[in-house]
Amino acid sequence: MSKFDAEDSSVMMHRAKTMFRAKSLLACCLTVASSLAVPQPKPVNAGELMSPSVATQLGLEQAWRRQLRVAYGAQSIVDFQIYVSKSNPREYVEVVGPAPEGGEAPVMFRIATDQKDAAGQAVGTDEAQRLARREVTRMARRVPGATIRTTSVPRVYVYTVASNGTVDCRDAESGQPIWVSQVGNPELNYGKLGIDDQYISVPNGGNIILLDATDGREIDTKATIDVPLYGAINSGGFVLVPTIRKGVEGYRLSDLAEKVTTVRYMQTVEGLALEPLAKSPTSPIVSWGTDRGFVYFMDVTSSPSVIFRLDTAGIVSGRPAAAGGDRFFFASEGGQAYAVHATRLGDVLWSQPLGEPFYDTPFLLGDKVFVNSAYGNLFALSETSGIPVWNEPTGSVAKILGGIPGQLFVRLMSGHFASINVKDGSISHVVPLAKSDFLAINRLTDRLYVVDSRGVAQCLRPIGSKDPSILHPDDAVPEAAVEEETTPSTPAETNPTTDPFGAGGDNPFGGGAGADPFGAGGNDGGQMDDPFGAPAGGGGDPFGGDPFGN
Repeated sequence: MSKFDAEDSSVMMHRAKTMFRAKSLLACCLTVASSLAVPQPKPVNAGELMSPSVATQLGLEQAWRRQLRVAYGAQSIVDFQIYVSKSNPREYVEVVGPAPEGGEAPVMFRIATDQKDAAGQAVGTDEAQRLARREVTRMARRVPGATIRTTSVPRVYVYTVASNGTVDCRDAESGQPIWVSQVGNPELNYGKLGIDDQYISVPNGGNIILLDATDGREIDTKATIDVPLYGAINSGGFVLVPTIRKGVEGYRLSDLAEKVTTVRYMQTVEGLALEPLAKSPTSPIVSWGTDRGFVYFMDVTSSPSVIFRLDTAGIVSGRPAAAGGDRFFFASEGGQAYAVHATRLGDVLWSQPLGEPFYDTPFLLGDKVFVNSAYGNLFALSETSGIPVWNEPTGSVAKILGGIPGQLFVRLMSGHFASINVKDGSISHVVPLAKSDFLAINRLTDRLYVVDSRGVAQCLRPIGSKDPSILHPDDAVPEAAVEEETTPSTPAETNPTTDPFGAGGDNPFGGGAGADPFGAGGNDGGQMDDPFGAPAGGGGDPFGGDPFGN
């Protein structure tokens, strides 16, 4: 090979290497550009959801796990609510065996009356009864004495709102989607939902979007006069929103549904609301705290109107916790916990100083009220008296997530998940679950919901629990509160025609009828001695003669 041929070969190899490097650099640039142009999913730690072994340690089991309809994962969840329907319970037809002594009858067969058949239609009560009778016949030899019964359990829903306007409704017990609706303008902020058995109210900017609760169909959109804060509630046939102009604005739901001219109800108060309004589960009464240190109570029976306000020791930043009997529980930044019976007189049931600031909503479980301070101390108070029931508060608690009878589930300040014994406040288990972008809180039922960063929701329930239990039933009113509500404000008159100080009836001081207790009449109605004057029958001065001899 000549000298020139070797040089040409060397030049060609150098050019080939240069071209290869250029192509590699171009490929890397395109890869980086594509990764920047397309949003990448956030890496998810597998520990964000609870494994079966960990759940078993806590006395739980997985009921379901499903992907929520959230476009950008858990960080895009605006609202996550559990709702218990009162007018639409789920009915079951069950075949039960003989009950053992001191125990419950075992359920051998169970079918829901709304279960879908092969044609996609609900089987109904008659068909469910027929299927139950068939099961009784089949198990006649194996389970003699089996009987059929019908039961009903609360129907529970999970509602989710995403930042792009997706409203998702699911069966809270199975995770099955019921309906999904895309509403509003994603460029405007969405707020917390107002929910009842008929309508769903979706705040979106300066608008309230009304949906049909049965199928998610959009009914109407109402532009508010003032800009809403936080979210809406449905109570007493009205949708109510706190506004930026120190008040509450409301509209009648039936008018919005019928698309007729509706009256705007506006109540101005002292201070801005700090959380969405809380509503009583048993009557159309709502409550909220303001940044001026007042907690307001409003009756929404016919037209929204404030019935009273309470001046608290410090601002109440958390949403009040509502209970049956029109009772509300809350705690202030000044370290004071309160229980109030929402009447027009504003009856404070108890007030308990705890010495630490509080910013969260209390949690009601059984006969206890749990309040978590800004310092991470969890207090357990008696629902009837407000007196602490633990020897000392449980420390390092960041958030209460849910509970079941006997246990409270919390997120610790370390980020770990823990269960607390409600009897003495001891931490029974600590689970190192990774911290998600969203914490799902369930204050209503004995179900625990965990949502990971992708928006996958996991529902956990007590082992063997088939039906949801309400943590604090609406009728769970302490005896003291019941007596207070039923006791009349004035004692009943046994004889309304009798004036104890008048002329008729018995003399309370022992005189006869018509006798003046301070007069001269005796027991027989005649004259009696004057203790300060001459004797009744004449006679001398009881103090004798003139001591000076005049």
